Amino acid sequence: MNRRWIRTTLVSVAATTALVTPVCLAAGSGTATARATGPLPSLSPPLPLPSVSVPLPVTPPQVSLSPLPSLRPPTHTSSSAPSTVSPTGRPTPTPRRSPTPVRPGGAVTPGAGGPTVQPGSAASLITADPGTDLYPQPPVDAADTPGARRIAALTDVQHRIQYLQNVLARTRADLARVDRTPDPVLRLLTALTSGTAPDGDPASPLAAADSPEVVDSPAGRAVALSGAITSGQAELTRRQREEARLRAAIDHDVRRGPGPAVVAEPADGRATRLRRPLAGRLTSRYGTRLDPYYHVWQVHPGVDLAAPVGTPIVAAADGRVSRAGWYGGYGNYTCVDHGRADGQRLSTCYGHQSRLLVVPGQRVRAGQVIGLVGSTGASTGPHLHFEVRLGGRAVDPLPWI
Repeated sequence: MNRRWIRTTLVSVAATTALVTPVCLAAGSGTATARATGPLPSLSPPLPLPSVSVPLPVTPPQVSLSPLPSLRPPTHTSSSAPSTVSPTGRPTPTPRRSPTPVRPGGAVTPGAGGPTVQPGSAASLITADPGTDLYPQPPVDAADTPGARRIAALTDVQHRIQYLQNVLARTRADLARVDRTPDPVLRLLTALTSGTAPDGDPASPLAAADSPEVVDSPAGRAVALSGAITSGQAELTRRQREEARLRAAIDHDVRRGPGPAVVAEPADGRATRLRRPLAGRLTSRYGTRLDPYYHVWQVHPGVDLAAPVGTPIVAAADGRVSRAGWYGGYGNYTCVDHGRADGQRLSTCYGHQSRLLVVPGQRVRAGQVIGLVGSTGASTGPHLHFEVRLGGRAVDPLPWI
């Protein structure tokens, strides 16, 4: 009896399993099949699906993450100074400045206060920018007084004159290289250069330059260059007149006395005039000139006084040394601040020395020996380059001494 019941139960379970298994397989693929063929047919009677109890998910443990380390780019240290590109395109190292001050009575080695432009590089620098200063330019004060504004305007005009002179020199050189074989067009070139036509009538530069005979030819380029020279020379003449007017106004202020020629705040409180730093012969004046060392036009911010090497240089007035060291083309260079004049900072500067006998911050008296004449920096022979500066801007020293 028990065996028969067990056999019957096993058969029932097997039959039920055979019927349920295909239905479950069909239900698993029902979604994909239904999208293609439509809904599955319903079973009649529907078979009950087994209920499965699914346990709730276990909350994962909280993991504390340490912050990522901050990454910094590697730093490359180098013992060499940063390099600059020379006018020839080759990198050249920037000279280092000497960290040690100049001792009284000691000589200064080149490179301690900026490089001196080499003569071979001057032409390429001026070609790239005709207004380039080949000598270092000290910082200037704000032009907040009428006198300071006049001096600032004079400085701007002088640099414009330098620019025009260099452009004209280059244009004349280009004109000289043009092949100018004798032909009728060269008569027009002569007319442009002289300002009159060969028959004496005024010439029209535009009419000559626009003539079909001269366009795109050596003679045509010569005419164009000649026209540029004529135009540049006209502006140069105007600028030189403006410079002369400004210099006359500034010199008048200096000479009217007791005015700006008197140091207003010397070291001991006494007013005194500037004295001549040495009794040398005047060899070069203040203003724009063809530089004898670089052979290009530069603003000459002082006067040159010729004297043998080793001649003592004396301070023009009481004051405090603000600069003493190598300064580019000025060579061994000293500046002394003397207080204020006409509301501006007054200083005198001394270049191309063979030896410096003072240090920055030192107090000096008028007539005290501060250095010796030499020919350091951009110099062609022993002399003293002497400057007078108001608010850092150079003015003609001759009215002051």
